[in-house]
This record gives sequence, C-alpha cells and structure tokens, in this order.
Amino acid sequence: MKKIILLILIFPISHLFSQIDYSKITGISKLKLDTLAHKNAIEVSKETFALLEKSIDAKEYRVGPGDVFEFSVFATEPINFTLKVSPENKLLIPTVGLVDVKNLTLDKVYELVNEKIKKIYRASEIGFILTKPRQFKVIISGSVAKSMSIPSSPTDRASEVIERAGGLKYDASLRNISLIRDEQVIQIDLLKFFLAGIKEANPFLEGGDQIIIPPSSERQKISIYGEVGYPGEFEYMPGDSLSTLIRFAQGFLASAQLDSVEISRFDPNEKKLIKWYVDLTGWKNILNTRENLIGDFPLEIGDRVMVRIIPNWNKEHYVVIAGEVKYPGKYAIIENKDRIYDLILRCGGFTEDASISDIEFVRQQEAEKRDFEMDRLYRTPSTEMSEFEQRYFQSRVREKRGSMALNWNKAISEPMSDQNITLFNKDSIIVPTRKNYINVQGRVNNPGYVVFKEGWTYLDYINQAGGFGYRADENETFIAKSKGEIFLAKDMKYVLEPGDVILVPPEKEVSFTEVFKDVITTIAQLTTILGVLFTIYTAAQSSK
Repeated sequence: MKKIILLILIFPISHLFSQIDYSKITGISKLKLDTLAHKNAIEVSKETFALLEKSIDAKEYRVGPGDVFEFSVFATEPINFTLKVSPENKLLIPTVGLVDVKNLTLDKVYELVNEKIKKIYRASEIGFILTKPRQFKVIISGSVAKSMSIPSSPTDRASEVIERAGGLKYDASLRNISLIRDEQVIQIDLLKFFLAGIKEANPFLEGGDQIIIPPSSERQKISIYGEVGYPGEFEYMPGDSLSTLIRFAQGFLASAQLDSVEISRFDPNEKKLIKWYVDLTGWKNILNTRENLIGDFPLEIGDRVMVRIIPNWNKEHYVVIAGEVKYPGKYAIIENKDRIYDLILRCGGFTEDASISDIEFVRQQEAEKRDFEMDRLYRTPSTEMSEFEQRYFQSRVREKRGSMALNWNKAISEPMSDQNITLFNKDSIIVPTRKNYINVQGRVNNPGYVVFKEGWTYLDYINQAGGFGYRADENETFIAKSKGEIFLAKDMKYVLEPGDVILVPPEKEVSFTEVFKDVITTIAQLTTILGVLFTIYTAAQSSK
C-alpha cells in the first residue's frame, strides 16, 4: 500500500487538469492511478524482457559485451565451444585467438571470425552463431515514476524500458523523449510508434543509453475533432503535417465528409482566426498507406482540424407496431412521408382478434417534450399549490404523454382521409386483443368478467355478478373506460363498451372514535335544548 501511495504523490498537481488525454496511451488518468493496470503493465514488461520481436537483422545488430556465441567444428572429432564477448569487446576463440568485435555489426563479426577460423580448421562445415543476446543497463530519468538504471537487452525498445521503470507520469511528454547514445541524441516519439505504427520512432536500445523524458507543454498542441476514430488534442512536434494528425486520430469514420475538411489557425500578427477548407477525398484509406499524400502540408502549433459528418448520415427513422398484427416489429420509414395505412399494409394487416377501435397511438417525440411547469409542481408541496395549480397538476398526472386520438376505422378504410396521418420517427402503434366482456369488481357478490351485452346498463352487469355486496357504496360506483376515462356510474354520461371496468367501492369505514364524538355532540345538543326549555318553563311559572 505504501508503494502505491508514493506513486500517486509524485504526480505534479499543476498538470492534473491537462486537456490531453494521455490515459489512452499510458493508462494513467488525471486524478487517479489504476494500480492494478499499473502493476500488470510492469509484470508484462518483465515477462517480455529479452523476448525477440522478430528475427535479428545481422546488418543492424551491434555486438557488445555479454553476447554469447556457439562455435562448432564438424569433423571426425566434433569440437564445440560456448563463447562470450568480454567487457573489453574481445572474443577469445580457443586455438584461434582474440578477435576484436568493438563497434562491429553481427554480419561483420561473422565474416571476420569465419575468416580466422578457416585458417586453423579445414573441416567441411564450421558453425559460429549468436545464441543469447547480451544484457546491459539503461539509465532512465525525468517524468517517470522513478529515475533509475534498468536492465535491458538489444531486443528491447525504449517504451519497454520506460514500463519497467514504472511508466510515465501524467505530465510526461510522449513525443519529445531524448535517447542519448555516446555523443548522439535520438528523438523518441511514442505517439508515432503506437498510433501511426512508425517503428523508427521507438528505437532498440544499446548499452550505456540514457533516456530523458521531459514534461509536456500544454501550449504546444494540435487538435482534431469530428468524424475520426480518435478525436482530441495531441502534443505538437516540428515536422507534424495534416496526415500525421489524421493518423494519430486513427483515420476517418465512414460518416466523414471529406470534400470540405475545415482547418483553423490563429494568426498572432493579425490577431484573428483564419479558416479554410481542404478536399481530402483521396485520403479515405490513409491508414493503409505510408506514402506521401497529395495535398499534405505542415501544421503549426494550435491548428485545429474539424471533420464534419455527412448530412443525414445513416439516420435511422423507424416506428414500432405491436400486438394483433400479422408481422409486428420495428419498421424503417421515411419520416413525414409514410402513413399509417402504408405501415398496416407492410405488417400484413390485422389478425382476427384485433380490436381496431382500441388501437393506441403514441407519438414519442411529443412524449419526450419537457413540461417545465410540471417539473416545478413536482418539487412543490401540495399545501403550497394554488387551487389552479392543483387542478393543473392532477389533470397532467393522469395524461398519457404523446397519446393521439384517431378514428382508426376511417384511417384504414379511407387512405385519403385526414385520419391517415404521416408517421414520425419513434412513433408506436399498439393493437390490443378484442375484449368481449365487462370487468365487474369491488363490493359485488361474484366479482369477475361478464360477457358484454349490447344495451345493458351497469346495474344489469352488477346483477349478473351477484348484486351489490355487504357495505357496498352504490352511489359511488364508477366506470373506468378502457382508454382511461372515469365516470360516476349513476350519471349515465357514457356508453359501456367491451373492456370497461365497473368498480363498486365499499362504504366509508366509521371508527369508534367518530361514533363516540357524534354521540357526545348529540347529547350536548339535547342538553342545551332541555336547558333552554327548562328556563322558559321556570320563567312562565314565575309570571303566574
């Protein structure tokens, strides 16, 4: 735990709010360190130590102290020796002598050694090969978790040694890393290596190399946004071109409008922003080529590239139809052109069980519109609402958002009618199953479904359900229509239809406390009346 805390504390606070998202390359985010990922990265770097990336190129591999060779002479009596280059860059071959291999590449060493061996041995076949690359120390310092000397080999790249040192700090430059080799300074650019696949930007190491990692500069950046795979800001280096930035962003998306890519550049002399457009149609497959691209040009610090989306690119418009149709599902439409009748034909029409008059149509675009007044009332206690606000709130709460009332029989039978409306994106049509019953519930003797009879009143259905039950509140019986309306049954301001619900509520319960209060009140009133009568009677007797 202590080691983890130390790693977190070394991040400079002044750079915690950098806009450049290094976490996609380094795994380190602005305000936290993923310690598990950090530990795994170090373990993987150790496991890959001295592993070959590919076969060694004898023309590039430079032999040095610690390299191990195998020397074999295939003769009547085979001779085998294991040889190791000395710290002085000498190779001692028994019976042959010393061979100076300083600053020689592997192919030159093979040539020199074979020439000397053949002077001593006349065998038909002689073998001399490199069997184990050497190990050496590399010094790493700057914006890393800890400056130190790291074990390495000629098969390791600079990025692997950086991982073994605990990885980069959040503020580290990924592009301006210096590799000092003798009197030579080699630039390391990890963005070019990881994002553009330029291997020369992440060189192999040699003994005595020193890697220095400076902090990045937030004022030295270029950016790209829009329809690219990896939009964002990137550290700028001299020599960066438009193609470099696009390769960093992992190329264009299929939705990119390439004939008018916008370039923005601030002119410090004129103190104004300059914008122009370039046609990059020929750059569509930029990630598949390493050749120079026509129209490429160098970028400057602060340049911004905007790749716009093709208008109405692959914009999906659809409606959903569910329930009693032959082929329910999600159908693509041309918004504001396709109509209800067109959709019914496409889904195969209705089934025999469809209740066409009860179809529910929901316009999602309307349902999603925000009611700011309702938002306010939801936060307001009911005791603080005015009478108008309470009535408004109660009516809107019961509202089915986006529901539209249509004459469906007319919409389907008369395609030219105004009821055959055009469809919008995300509209929903729900076709319910036909119901041939009335649901009678509450304080009745046999609650349940009663088969619908044309012309019957609510009392007929209640009688069919066994009549009113014990303590039924007959005057408060109400009708709940299948589409949500509620009516007091005795008012008869409705027409019963299949699917309606008749609900008989119980009489209001009277508690002992309420009965006691009523009795006390009545006794008090009687006592008062008797008192008045007694006073009148007494006065009358006195007057006699």
